[in-house]
Amino acid sequence: MQYIKDMNIASLSTALSQISVQQEAAVEVQKLAMNTVEQQGVALTEMMSQTIADPTLATKVDLLA
Repeated sequence: MQYIKDMNIASLSTALSQISVQQEAAVEVQKLAMNTVEQQGVALTEMMSQTIADPTLATKVDLLA
């Protein structure tokens, strides 16, 4: 009976270790995703600031059209 308890504790320890590794990997993937989104946001902001040539464009709307 003692062997069964020891085996369960060993299995539990292994399972908890695997869960810990999976969580660490998930956190790293999320960090990569966040960095990518941040870089894309910076690039989009730069692109948008370069495309506005005339600040008076699109300030009026023709409601009769």
